[in-house]
Formats: sequence, structure tokens, C-alpha cells
Amino acid sequence: ASRQARRLESGLIDAISQGQFERASSLCDAHPCALATLAQSGIDHRDLTREALQEVLSDEGRRQEAKLNRFIPAVGATSTISPLLGLLGTVTGMIAVFSRLADEYASGAVANPGMLAGGIWEALLTTAAGLCVAIPAFVLHRILTGQLDAILLQLESTATRIVDILTPAPKASYPVFAADAAPAPQKNT
Repeated sequence: ASRQARRLESGLIDAISQGQFERASSLCDAHPCALATLAQSGIDHRDLTREALQEVLSDEGRRQEAKLNRFIPAVGATSTISPLLGLLGTVTGMIAVFSRLADEYASGAVANPGMLAGGIWEALLTTAAGLCVAIPAFVLHRILTGQLDAILLQLESTATRIVDILTPAPKASYPVFAADAAPAPQKNT
């Protein structure tokens, strides 16, 4: 997560911990992002039970994930489809070359090596073009996926912290001494 996101998270957690919900809401309003939206949802539903608040934040997290992920699949598809389109151009270019070559041969002409070279050049050009699009798209897809994973991890961590602050887990009551755990055995006299 970015430094700015970590500062926002720190400010939100600090404000929520101190019960300064208006300050936390102001921070959310000043920084419109997935983290702020998630935190605002927690603030708005702070009176719910722990389980209900977890469910609300989980739902909001899924909405934010869908929103953040909306264009990443298109970049991935571009990196996958581009070489295929280049290959298609290569195949159709080679078909055109051999079709012209066959036509010339059928008309009794001698094969023109220049025509053959020009057609192969055209076919290879489409392959290169496809790779020129696919390689940067693949790198971009990996970068965006990595950034999304980091953001989602931060959202999950922040949601857990908000739930823990607003609805502390009930503490189990454990006896301090073993003697407190069970009544002392009765002596038969």
C-alpha cells in the first residue's frame, strides 16, 4: 500500500479508537478511496454486533474489490489476444503470398522472389506488432494485479482492526487459580 494509504489508515484507526467518529468521517470524505469507503461503512454500522459488522465490512470489501478490479481483466485479455492476432495476421499474410505465387505460376510466370519476400515481411510485421502490444500489456497486468492484491490485503487488515476496535471480542473468563475453578472436595469424617 502507498504511504498515503498507510497514513490514512493510521489516522482512521486513531480516530475510531478514540471514538472520534466525526473526525474519522471527515478523513473519509477528504480521501475518497476504497479504504475510506470501507472505514465509513464501519463507522456507519458501528452499533451492530460483531458478526453483523464483520458481514457489512466483508460485503463492502467485495464491492470495493469488484470496483478496483473492473479493468484489470481487459488488460490481461489484451496481453493474451494480441499475439494471437499477430499470428492470425501472419497466417493470412502467408496465405495471400502463396495465393499470388500460385496465380503467377498458373499464368506461366516465373516466381518473383521480391513478391515472396514482401509477403513474408508483411506476415512477420503483424507478429511483431502483436508482440509489441502483448508484452507491455502483460507487464501492466502483472503490476496492476500486484497492486490490487496489496490494496485488498490492506482493506482486509483495516476491516479487522475496525471490527476489533468497535466490537471487542468477548473475553473468556478463566479462573485465576485452579482452586477457583472447582469447589474443594468434601472430606468424609
